[in-house]
Amino acid sequence: MRTSLLSLSMLAALPLLSTQALAEDSPISANVALVSDYQYRGISQTNENMALQGGFDYAHESGFYAGTWGSNVSWLSDGNADVSSSLEIDVYGGYSTEFSGVGVDVGLLQYLYPGNYPAGYNSADTLEGYVGVSYGPVSLKISHSFTDLFGVEDSEGSQYYDLSASHEIAGFTIDAHFGRQKIEDCDGCSYNDWKLGVGTSVMGFDVGLAYVDTDIDSSVDIADQRVILSVGKSF
Repeated sequence: MRTSLLSLSMLAALPLLSTQALAEDSPISANVALVSDYQYRGISQTNENMALQGGFDYAHESGFYAGTWGSNVSWLSDGNADVSSSLEIDVYGGYSTEFSGVGVDVGLLQYLYPGNYPAGYNSADTLEGYVGVSYGPVSLKISHSFTDLFGVEDSEGSQYYDLSASHEIAGFTIDAHFGRQKIEDCDGCSYNDWKLGVGTSVMGFDVGLAYVDTDIDSSVDIADQRVILSVGKSF
């Protein structure tokens, strides 16, 4: 599950890529990161453990783009020995442009969770469409699921609202986010999440620290307040 917008074999190949092969004027870019906890929409996807993540993007000068991104996950197999999925692969594509200082971004995002599942298991694979607008440091993105949302029965049509802002000061980027996950036909399942983070560059690496929390019942540890450290590199 990727906010911004791989197989593990692709990740393994990243150290072999040179910045010359993915030059700044190339439409192809890559990224890799190590995070202390993979959280998505406020909920840990790795039971509050570390994750290795990375992806590739292609951006055409016309505004069309496509990419793939991946991470290890554990939420499908936690507490269910019959599920072997431990990988998330996202594939996405869309179009972005700008009108009079207002950025517009539309696209599709397919979440895939390869692995073995018991008979009758409702697939966690999810297809979402999204529309985003931005002006200056503020952005609003709305995602709409065209399938059941991450395996929740009869949740097609669920929506996620992402309001974010960022500001750079003295070499640091301050990020703030508030989100609302609305889950169709699931009483008591909808919730809010929020994040406050700071990031900077250290010896060529992107280093970030973020505080995340949700209003989900505090007995659910993977949705509780926590601080997450990330170290990444873009090529």
